[in-house]
Amino acid sequence: MTIASVLEHLERYAPLSLAQSWDNVGLLIGDPGRPVNRVLITLDATANALGYAIEHDFDLILSHHPLIFRPISKITNPVILNMIEARISLISMHTNFDAALGGVNHALADALDLEVQESLGDPEKGDIGLICAYPSPQSLKETAEDVKAKLMAPALKLWTAGLDEDTMINRVAICGGAGGSVLDNATAKADLLITGDISYHSFLDSKIPHIDAGHFATEYPALAALQDSLSSIGVGSEILDPRIHEWTLNMRYL
Repeated sequence: MTIASVLEHLERYAPLSLAQSWDNVGLLIGDPGRPVNRVLITLDATANALGYAIEHDFDLILSHHPLIFRPISKITNPVILNMIEARISLISMHTNFDAALGGVNHALADALDLEVQESLGDPEKGDIGLICAYPSPQSLKETAEDVKAKLMAPALKLWTAGLDEDTMINRVAICGGAGGSVLDNATAKADLLITGDISYHSFLDSKIPHIDAGHFATEYPALAALQDSLSSIGVGSEILDPRIHEWTLNMRYL
């Protein structure tokens, strides 16, 4: 199996046409003709991820967030340099994976045991997010506790929008990662938004409750979907243990 074959498979799963215009996805580092035996799947192509890949003889890193976002005129980033020197390739599946059927948001729905009802926006335009429901309605407080436990989030923010914590929740909008762009659609279609990276003013302006479980916690479940996809074509892979990730090692909630 070559890198080109792996990339072709992944792009059938999450077409590049779904990526936002500002994004940089696909093969970012490496020779498409090189063989692939082992793939390390990670949220970010960080120094720790690369160190683990080198130590355990991986040929390819498959990351969600691109290591290279903008055109570069010189290569001085030590992660890029070490990746090239170690002959480890890099594929990134970002906003195309966010919007794909069975991608980031479907994985988040599965992790939260939510039933998917419809898209939050227009899938043909690459809009992200889903409208979901729990098998039976539950209170805002119960929902927040459920999200924290199922995503193993060390902390989360609950914006009540002036509602009592016993308010029952029916329709839930979800968006893995940073969900600020879906606030208007969520307000129009749902009783609650579950996402990450909501800003101060977005909280203040919101007319519906929000659960901000963080970028990391709302996207990590999607890595298992990438692993399942690679397994379907016989490519061996491993998901980077979140305890090795710099976010887990360095972030403190005081």
